[in-house]
Amino acid sequence: MPATGVATKRVVLMTTAAFLQETLKLTAHPLQRAGAYAIATLAGVSGPETVTGDQFRAVVSRMIDDLITTSTVVKGQPGWYLLGVSYVLWPNCALHYESKRTPTGITTWRTCPPADRWPAVPCTLCGRPAAAWYGKGDVPLGASIEHRNTTAPDHEGTPLCFPCVTSFHALPYACTAGGGLLNGIHTWDARFMARITRSEVRDNLRGMVARGDLKGGGGTFALEFAALKALRWWDHRVTAGVQTLQFSNNNQDQKLQSEVMEQPLAEWLRSTVRHSERRSGFRYLAHAQATAKVSGLRMLAWRAFHHPEQIASRATGWLREQILNPPKHAAPGSIPAAVTPLAPLIRSYLVEVLNVLEPDVAHVVGVARRIADVVADDDTRLKKFTVATRRPHDLKAWLKAEIADWSRKRPADAENEPFISVRQWRVLFDSGNASWSARELLFVATFEELATRGAKVAAVEEGTSHEDFKILDTDDQD
Repeated sequence: MPATGVATKRVVLMTTAAFLQETLKLTAHPLQRAGAYAIATLAGVSGPETVTGDQFRAVVSRMIDDLITTSTVVKGQPGWYLLGVSYVLWPNCALHYESKRTPTGITTWRTCPPADRWPAVPCTLCGRPAAAWYGKGDVPLGASIEHRNTTAPDHEGTPLCFPCVTSFHALPYACTAGGGLLNGIHTWDARFMARITRSEVRDNLRGMVARGDLKGGGGTFALEFAALKALRWWDHRVTAGVQTLQFSNNNQDQKLQSEVMEQPLAEWLRSTVRHSERRSGFRYLAHAQATAKVSGLRMLAWRAFHHPEQIASRATGWLREQILNPPKHAAPGSIPAAVTPLAPLIRSYLVEVLNVLEPDVAHVVGVARRIADVVADDDTRLKKFTVATRRPHDLKAWLKAEIADWSRKRPADAENEPFISVRQWRVLFDSGNASWSARELLFVATFEELATRGAKVAAVEEGTSHEDFKILDTDDQD
């Protein structure tokens, strides 16, 4: 190849490499993705893949200006927040040394190295040419570049391209600080991730101007509640689970905690809290989750991430207590008014989230109808059934007694019908973990059937924290 051709090829390659150092690419790293979406939000575009080179450079410049602005603020004064975040996220960075805490020092830290200093190795995250070796001072939860035994042979740290390391630099815009941690939300659903990040960036930009400390805000379980709120206002089907991220890159206390709300539950919550026909049932569901110290909505949000299997049992347990301890004004044999909106909601949770199979639903509903036949006009029997549903052993004993009674007194039109079939019994008691959900379904299906038949109802307290519902129902997306 002629010398001019070699030179031309080299120019093309260098131009392409330079272009890649200004082009965002999403990777499998949740924190890199969160930062990339924050950059897209700051650039005013829909997603990382649409950020142009000019927009990327403008965002980098803006983030440098924000660092320069915060570098001289005294702790406790408005504008110190971002400097405080730097101790959690970038230990030993330029902001922490007087000699480097200058506009020049900060700009040098946040500028892409010249091409002749690139390490000629691929970026660890995206595979494109790396711009430099990076360590704990730039990479959250990364290894220090001083500890060579934590990196590959001949590597002076972790090789990253400039867009990937800039994504990590953008985390203060995507995650909120509080309690010594950075708190963020991640999902593999691209559109939903963009929506979540827009909200977070808006709130964090306000905090960078107004806050002078890193105290947590937003109330109990603020991160989980924020995820529930984001679902409340999302008008598309959720295609992936939702993940909370809580982490610190502090030298003395590095940590990472992550919890995942699986996709079926995320989609169920989205549809439940959004659609008007399920709103009244949702209020009862939330109320049922409350503890002495935490409101129902916030406990619901927390359980969705930590103990989703408890959501249905808390709701049925609350209904059970309402039935066994009715208000004084309730007529004998009445059932709580909450049954009508709440029972279908619990049933949908058991089917859509806990995967009770449709054939098993049919078997359980068949038993529920039979139970409704014998308890509908017998308040004593109704209460005994309600108490028996607390424990499998007690429910078995109650059903066996009813089987015996049914064999003696069954009506002529049901002469050949058992009170409960062998298959129905197996669904309720002999199907492993699935039997637990089946028994919860039996309880709500029985009272749903009674409500359908016109059982007397008694009003119960409807709501959980009205302030939390006010927050949930406010779409403050810009």
